[in-house]
Amino acid sequence: MGKELVENIRYFGERGKIFMAHFRNVDRPFPHFVETFVDGRYGDMHKLLRELAEVGFEGVLIPDHIPQMGGDGRIGAGYTLGWMKAAGPG
Repeated sequence: MGKELVENIRYFGERGKIFMAHFRNVDRPFPHFVETFVDGRYGDMHKLLRELAEVGFEGVLIPDHIPQMGGDGRIGAGYTLGWMKAAGPG
């Protein structure tokens, strides 16, 4: 969209226009990327959670494109949900 993600969160969030967010991290920018765990090193996911909290986001935050751990998708999902809960603003 030509803007940084944080700018978009502020713009749409301040207007109450964010109802749902897919939460995932990648290893590098579009178009050649691979989804990684949320605590990967490319995106600052803590910063995104803080920005969502600052604009009063009360919608649904969906963990998205979660890599598998140990051959079982539930383990990766549990890790991701735990990370999101621990990293969130409260």
